[in-house]
Amino acid sequence: MTTRMLKIVIADDNRFLCEAIKDSLLTSNRIHVIKTIYTLKELVVYVNNNPTFDVLILDINFNGNSSLSCIKEFKKRPFKIIALTTLNNAIIKSLALENGVDVFLGKDTDYSKFEETIVDCFDNGNINIKKNKKHFNLVLENLIFTKRKLEVLQALYKHSNLKEKELAKVLYISESTLKVHKRELFEITNTRSTPELIKFGIQNGLILS
Repeated sequence: MTTRMLKIVIADDNRFLCEAIKDSLLTSNRIHVIKTIYTLKELVVYVNNNPTFDVLILDINFNGNSSLSCIKEFKKRPFKIIALTTLNNAIIKSLALENGVDVFLGKDTDYSKFEETIVDCFDNGNINIKKNKKHFNLVLENLIFTKRKLEVLQALYKHSNLKEKELAKVLYISESTLKVHKRELFEITNTRSTPELIKFGIQNGLILS
């Protein structure tokens, strides 16, 4: 277990939350907040120039933009990541952990115990991850979404400007396979078009923008 003071960076587009977390840790003799950051652009620049901190407390959604795409690059750096989000559901958690987050928490977490969470994260790493998990299904009100179908749903949103042939290449599947996934997604969600399907995904927290 570490005995030295841990250097912490907090990155969230909500300045009040950043300051609240920072204030809650002011009396800690184990944690020192060295930086608060409010934009993804600033975060990327800071990490690339100042990689020598211990734990990054990271908001997943910055004004509608996901920070998950940055995490794989961040994980080349020697620090742990605690993700905070209001999008606290199974699919977002799965995506976050698969992208390299060490601890996943809802923003409604009990911050009075946050110091221990940070120390445990640094000492023990991926405390939220079940090892060797080969299959992932999300159940939403008795509707079952496989990991692949969720990937297709996310891709339909992110690449809405692409034709099916082009989207299939992005997903590394055949066009006919893509059509099958779309048809099954329409059936599962009781929707009739791609816009309706995307709307369903956003409203039910299946799509992370």
